[in-house]
Amino acid sequence: MSYDHSLINGGYGPVHEGGGLVETVDDEFDGYDDNDTVSSSAIILLPQTQAATTTTASTQHSSWNYVAEPQLFRGLSNQGATCYMNSLLQSLYMTPEFRHRLYQSETARDHGDTADLETNIPFQLQKLFAHLQLNKDRKAIDTKALTKSFGWNSSDVFQQHDVQELCRVLFDALEESLKGTPTEHLVNDLYQGQLKDYVQCANCGNESSRVDNFLDLSLVIRPFGSSTEMMKSVEEAIEYFLKPEMLSGENQWDCARCGTKQDAIKGLKFSKLPYMLALQLKRFDFDYTTFNRIKLNNQVRFPKYLNMNTYVHDTTQTSTATTTSGGGAVARKMSLERQELNDKHDDMSPRSVGGDSASSSSLSPPTTSPPLDDDDDTWHAAYNVDAVLEASGPYVYELFSVLIHSGSAMGGHYYAYIKSFEDGQWYNFNDSTVTKITDAEVQTAWGPTSHQASTYGGYRSSGSTCAYMLMYRLVDRSRNEAAIADSQVPSFLKDLIVSDESKRLEKEKEREEKARLIQLKVFADDATTFKTMHISKLTPLSAVTEKACVLFDHITYDPALVRLRSYSEYTKMPQDTYTGREHCSLMQLQLYAHSSLFLEVRSSIDQPWVEYDGTALQLVVRKYEPLPSPHFTNPPFNLQISDRATVEDLVDVLSAKFDLPRAQCRVLHMSANGYWSIQTSILNPADEPEYMQRSLQMDIRLRHGSEVYVEACPSLDTWSDAKDLFETQAHMITIQVKCKDKAMASRVVQSGDGGGTAEDGGGGVTWRFVVDRRDALQVLKDKLVAFLDMPPDTFKLCRGSSDKAQELKALDVSFKNLTLMDNSTLFVAPGRPLHVNEFHVQIQWYQPKAQKEEEGDDVARRLFLDDLAKAGDMTWLMTLIVSGEMLVDDVRASVAAALASRGIDAPAIRLRDYANKRMNTVLMDGLKLQQASQLTLYENREFVAQILHEPEHLPRDHMLYNISVFDRSTLTFGPSHEIVFGYRHDITERHWIDVLAAATAAATGLPEATMQFAKPFQTQEVSVLDVEDFTWTDKDNARRHANPHTLGLYGDRLLVSDRAIPLKELTADERAELSAVLDKATSTNVETLYHSNQPTYGPPAMPGYASSYKYAKPKEAAL
Repeated sequence: MSYDHSLINGGYGPVHEGGGLVETVDDEFDGYDDNDTVSSSAIILLPQTQAATTTTASTQHSSWNYVAEPQLFRGLSNQGATCYMNSLLQSLYMTPEFRHRLYQSETARDHGDTADLETNIPFQLQKLFAHLQLNKDRKAIDTKALTKSFGWNSSDVFQQHDVQELCRVLFDALEESLKGTPTEHLVNDLYQGQLKDYVQCANCGNESSRVDNFLDLSLVIRPFGSSTEMMKSVEEAIEYFLKPEMLSGENQWDCARCGTKQDAIKGLKFSKLPYMLALQLKRFDFDYTTFNRIKLNNQVRFPKYLNMNTYVHDTTQTSTATTTSGGGAVARKMSLERQELNDKHDDMSPRSVGGDSASSSSLSPPTTSPPLDDDDDTWHAAYNVDAVLEASGPYVYELFSVLIHSGSAMGGHYYAYIKSFEDGQWYNFNDSTVTKITDAEVQTAWGPTSHQASTYGGYRSSGSTCAYMLMYRLVDRSRNEAAIADSQVPSFLKDLIVSDESKRLEKEKEREEKARLIQLKVFADDATTFKTMHISKLTPLSAVTEKACVLFDHITYDPALVRLRSYSEYTKMPQDTYTGREHCSLMQLQLYAHSSLFLEVRSSIDQPWVEYDGTALQLVVRKYEPLPSPHFTNPPFNLQISDRATVEDLVDVLSAKFDLPRAQCRVLHMSANGYWSIQTSILNPADEPEYMQRSLQMDIRLRHGSEVYVEACPSLDTWSDAKDLFETQAHMITIQVKCKDKAMASRVVQSGDGGGTAEDGGGGVTWRFVVDRRDALQVLKDKLVAFLDMPPDTFKLCRGSSDKAQELKALDVSFKNLTLMDNSTLFVAPGRPLHVNEFHVQIQWYQPKAQKEEEGDDVARRLFLDDLAKAGDMTWLMTLIVSGEMLVDDVRASVAAALASRGIDAPAIRLRDYANKRMNTVLMDGLKLQQASQLTLYENREFVAQILHEPEHLPRDHMLYNISVFDRSTLTFGPSHEIVFGYRHDITERHWIDVLAAATAAATGLPEATMQFAKPFQTQEVSVLDVEDFTWTDKDNARRHANPHTLGLYGDRLLVSDRAIPLKELTADERAELSAVLDKATSTNVETLYHSNQPTYGPPAMPGYASSYKYAKPKEAAL
């Protein structure tokens, strides 16, 4: 059967008849791992991207790995971006001399260790060539084993490299691997030539030279520094490569024979030409005007036969080589150039040779070449290579490989035009595809003409395809080999190929079987459980039915009593039946991977099968039974009823099904509208038209898979036990209770309701309890009391297990109102449970720092005013359970007891609010906590306790400030004073500013009349130079405000100064000096802060009580 590859399977390649699988070429390069499990029901066919070639329509080919008939040559698969490597490997393979000598290599003849052979490059190359030669029914061969021997990983094959670079690396690896073997000179014998680098004195003819070896030649297309001059042919590029230059002026050569510096001719000559001549055209260049890598797409002609006789350095044949007319245009041109260079030197006067003239001179090649006759056109049919050999000499080379790059300097595609010496035909080797081409198509690799070429062409532009590397072979009838016969392939390689092919076919067969396997879910009975089976999609449904019965122990296969139907997991109902199509395969029935089937069983053949009606309403029906539990018939009954049916139609069908009078057949439906709105409705509460004529779909909103229940009742107006049961079951949820306390977990005396225990990931235990979500949390607490045998006031329930867990205090709230759903998790922990409005609070102990006022006090310290956080030390004291109704006196008593237990004398204690590292309101005696504090109580709120020398009696409405004196005459700060005063005018009978001024004067000694206040920064230190930016308020301005909150908030820090004292004026030098002192003091403070070994900014904590105020070193910035 023949196929049109462009039309089959939607353009995605051929399919075997009856198999449905693409023929793969090798299990190692098809993109799959041999150990991968194939479970998909579909085979994805991916077409290979076609390279932009210049082949004609008649030579276009399919890129699919599909072989209609054996072909002469095989392609190489592309592993990702290995097209450059494939073109080089095919060129080497199509070199008979190279392939023959590689076959003769003895590196693997002894069948060494397998691991060693995997890294043996010559062996892997041998095996690859043997595959290419012997596997004539294959379209393409894999190269993974070879690249693995290179040491490449999976990412290396997706990186494109240079062909010449790879060629040199490969030759080096072969040379290294073949050392000590008879074929160790394989590469050098075929590819190595010699270049003579010489300098010849223009005066005496003395010559100095050295000989260098080469494996390939890199030919310049655009000379350095030139923007317009381009090489137009390979001969011209070779000529430019060998072009001599005159060393003169400052570049004169020191001639040993003359004893002085002389003008000299410097150049290159071929001392020895190789058997295989590899020429690289330097297409890639760098544009120094745009600083971009570019590709030179200009046309460079290359000959079919390359005459190199002119360029060979042979002193015995120099006169002959330069005068022979048979050398062609290139030979004539080289002779003219050398003559012109010699004439140019002869014409130079001694005065013009030296001086400031150009340091070196070279002859630019002519812009046009002499026209060629037909006999000189190497591509012309009349070209006689034998005549050229006889006339010019032995160094005539025949082109047999053109490596082509299509794309831009940023990337592209490589392929090769290679001539077969076996049949004399040119072929296009494009990765896995090999097609015949003509000589004319080979010439298209010259590149576009000048008006078509584009240096910055697109990735696949029409002018971006051109030759990149050329391979020539010396025309020598005595050495040239035409082909390598299969019989010349070593026997050990033949055995390996047979073994590899057998393994490949076996794996391919296994892969085809895996690709055919699909996974099916088979449901049975009440469809609550299912079995999984893997089976070929080509299996008939009848055979699948038989195998499905084996999965269920209680079902015996009888084709007359069992059948498979499609099943919807969404509606949980069987659907399509396959009556009369049991012989069809799963693929024909369009049953793919992960399809679901239902195994339906009937009791006898007298019971008719119900055929599926896709237009009918599909319902699930169960009958309520008072006893025993679970009260419902199982399996359910699947009912098909018209999509236009009414409640009356449904009742008639169900009363007949269950043999009940219509007046005693109650039908119920349970519906859910959101998680919390599960309702059970009776469809026929009375046998009246307003109920019975309602549409099942439009009015009742029944859908496919809806469940209805039948309850036998004395009459329709009696109480429904089924509805009560439904509502109870609908609200039953499972609560997972986790415990991480080992002592509590060990106290379990009975199993949990509805489930056992399970080890938790954190090392705890999980218990499951079934509760009614309408019940209060107290129900679960009572169950835990009995379950753990612990009093209810010894453990608590929380949401979350960390120290930030939320304790559930209100036990009279329902699970529903607590938004606890099915499988919600609660944590149980030891400890006294809190009552509603009770909270844990943290008490911090505040100790103010002592202040020095001596005359010799540190001046630098008086230049700064520390922020309030540094005014004292904070140490954690205790955790206390409080409520809003608790008296401040009771809290103070608990704190006093805690201090006494540590041996700390506390004559009097002040309690204050504490939030955001700031002390606020002082809590007054005689008030409840919720009255005394201005902040709301919450879990882990903080309060501050401060020890006083004597009890304080503060007015109800008072204000507290921390006031520091600013000395205007010396620009320094004085010590801080805590000022507490009442501000109610009806109580003090004075304005609050007068009360504040009097209290401040008593503490600081400043006169009240000239006193002024300012509010500095509260959370950072203040320097004396910052003061000039503050706003000062005197008593007259303050009288305009009714309360002190406009001056500062409770607990704020204020500055006070005597405005009668003149402010010290600083000169520029004094200001600079003061700024330096401040900067130094600030740097010292920062250095101390960052390098202090003290982890807290308070005194060392008492044993067992760590301070909660630690300075955390900032993380390093990511660079």
